Amino acid sequence: MDILLGMRILPLLFVLAAAPAIGTPICPAPLHAGASDLGLASFREDDRVSGAAIDVLRELARRTNCPLNISWYPRARLWAEYATGRINLTASSARSAERDRFGQFVPFVTTRFDLVLSRRVPGNFTSLAEFVEHGSARLNLVRGILYTSEVLGQVERLRQQGRVEVVNDFDIAFRKMASKRAEATLAPMTIYSRHLQNTGLQDLVSVMPVTESAPVLAGAYLSRDGLAPAARKVFADALLGMVADGSVARIYGKYVGEANGRALVPDHGRAIISAYQLLP
Repeated sequence: MDILLGMRILPLLFVLAAAPAIGTPICPAPLHAGASDLGLASFREDDRVSGAAIDVLRELARRTNCPLNISWYPRARLWAEYATGRINLTASSARSAERDRFGQFVPFVTTRFDLVLSRRVPGNFTSLAEFVEHGSARLNLVRGILYTSEVLGQVERLRQQGRVEVVNDFDIAFRKMASKRAEATLAPMTIYSRHLQNTGLQDLVSVMPVTESAPVLAGAYLSRDGLAPAARKVFADALLGMVADGSVARIYGKYVGEANGRALVPDHGRAIISAYQLLP
């Protein structure tokens, strides 16, 4: 990080970390959050929605004194509901121009996609380009998930070879791998770690970081239609306060281990907060 930029950010970090819980009634109604299958970030078990990103939202609701309702959707359906204004809030989402039309992005974590490949398929790849050129496996992708332009370029090459299948969620992708009906997918650590354990695939797949998938910001989207600007500011400040005081790293650490939790919120949150300050 640039030293002068860091000097500007540090006072903000101290202010956010020290901010008290907010007691003013800013909620037009209970917050309606949307969730979908994102591994340890959000999952459904015994009809209860849980996960690291869900715990972040619950802590946000606690700090802002806002009741919170959480509804479960397939990933693509979640964004359709969000676009119609029926969802106030989503979490663990990557930023896109389309999503910016309907909401305000507030990052609180980082993420990256790895190639998860069945060991039944030969090959060891350091890039998706190598996978395209020298591999033979078909890649299962999930509807509603955003990938970098570099990843999408290689995915298009795979489509031309007839090596792409699209499924509704990660649970389907990994169950297909467990039943030997699929060979590969792209997923972040927070997602594949849960599904590999649930399907018994830990020793049957290889996880390969690929150069086309650099770390990107992920976080919450606050609805422009469902939340007034003043309310969005309160929620954004509270979320960034959780980044600054280490709460987000600790929450994720409960699910992925302390070291991984800290890695997902690099530089004690400074990089995430500085990125938010530079958003248009």
